[in-house]
Parts: sequence; structure tokens; C-alpha cells
Amino acid sequence: MSIRRQLRELQIRPRKRLGQHFVTDPQILSRIVDCAALTPEDVVVEIGAGLGSLTVPLAKRVRKVYAIELDPRLVRELKKQFFCRDCVEVIQADALQFDFAPLYGKWQRQMKVVANLPYEISSPMIFRLFQERRYFSIYVLMLQMEVAKRVVAHPGTKDYGPLSLWSKLYTRAQIAFAVGPQAFYPQPKVESAVVRLDILQMPSVDVPDEKILQQIIRSAFTYRRKTLANALRLGSFSHVDLKKIQDALQSVKISPLSRGETLSLEQFRDLAQRLAALS
Repeated sequence: MSIRRQLRELQIRPRKRLGQHFVTDPQILSRIVDCAALTPEDVVVEIGAGLGSLTVPLAKRVRKVYAIELDPRLVRELKKQFFCRDCVEVIQADALQFDFAPLYGKWQRQMKVVANLPYEISSPMIFRLFQERRYFSIYVLMLQMEVAKRVVAHPGTKDYGPLSLWSKLYTRAQIAFAVGPQAFYPQPKVESAVVRLDILQMPSVDVPDEKILQQIIRSAFTYRRKTLANALRLGSFSHVDLKKIQDALQSVKISPLSRGETLSLEQFRDLAQRLAALS
């Protein structure tokens, strides 16, 4: 039965505020599953399970699927659908607040996230997954194309920003393939893409103080039209004299007149080490 027909028979209308766009193309679902390089022993967390169109092929390939869904209307149907399937556990929860530690503790192995992320939470969910990365080995995520481009962007490009930098710090990321609006119901007004992020065993660069690095990145891109020295002064380093900020930048061979989108992760790291002494 098609997703559209299921929703109609259940008298469920997709909720725009929850970013609900259900994947209806079986070939796209198959490619998402293949992208995760699943094994029979894998434990998978699916965020935004919807009506289970991705849950079903996942359950055929792995030991356990935790299908997380916020919408109680969809949760009821998922529980009916997977009532007799021990390999699937349906959880009604807000994934942005969900505690992944007990799942990891139960299996004592890193899990994988495979998800058609609800568009309304895609960016904050990725940042949350970065925070929870110790529990996971791979994220395979369906995202809006604009978000996918930000995940893999390089310095000097318009898509480069905090999401790009944290992705480079913690993962090896690539856009696996693009997905057109016709693969969804209802059809979104934007292109989408599936991104695979392999979690690095260690961050790609050594960062002694991640809090300072976070403050620098936030300031640089909150005031991205300002020169970097002024952006830092307007942001988290308002307590530091501008001349000291300029000197700190020059000491790590960064022009005070440069802007955040031109700096590599390594340059942000070097600046964080220098500014840590001034904080």
C-alpha cells in the first residue's frame, strides 16, 4: 500500500511544522540502506520513522532497529505494524532530547543512525549527533540539499560554516547521492540528498579546549560580514581588548581583516589555542 493511501485511510495529514515528508520511492529506500553498509549484527537508530517505509528494509538487514518517532498518530501505527517483530522497537520521543546512552549500554557496541530526518530539525539534530558521537560509528542522513552542502563545504565557499567545521572535526563526510522532490509525499519544494558521515576514532585535529573553539566559530559566523577581529570582539570575546585580539590573530598568521569563512579548521584550532590564554 502506498504512503499516500495509508495516510488517507488513517485520516492522517502530514504536519508541516514537523517537517514530515515521507520517502515513497523503493529504489531510494534501498540505496539509503545500502549506503549504511549494514551487517546482521548492527544496531540501528532511525530518527523520524514515519509509517515505517525505511524501518522495514532496515529490519531485514540488522539485529535491532530503534524507530524513534515524535508524532503520536504515527507511533500508534508503527506499533501495530511491528507488534510481532522483536527486531524493531518503536519509541515515542523527541530525538533532540533523547538519551542514547541506555541503548549503547544495552548492546555495548557502537550503533548506526539511518534516517530521513524531519526537515525542521535537521541542523540541530546533526549538532546533537555530533555531541553523542561516542555511541555511533556511522550516520546516514537524508537532508535538504542546502544542509547537505553545508555539511561537506570547504573554506571560501558560501555554504561553509559551523556545520562544515564540526563535521570536519568529528567525521569523514560525503554526499552519497541526490534525491529529487518526486521521491517524497508530500513533495518538498527543495532538492534533497543523502549524506554519509563516518565517525572518526579521534578528532581530525587536536583541540585542547572545545568550548573556546565553539565560541570562536560561533562569533566568526554570527558576525560573518565583520572582519574576524571585530566579530570576535562583538561575540564571545567582548571582555578582551581589540588590540589583544588583533595581536592573537597575527601571532598565528591570520590577518585581523580576514573573515571566518576563509579559515580552515586547523586555523580555527590555532586561534583557539592562542585565545585560550586571554580568556
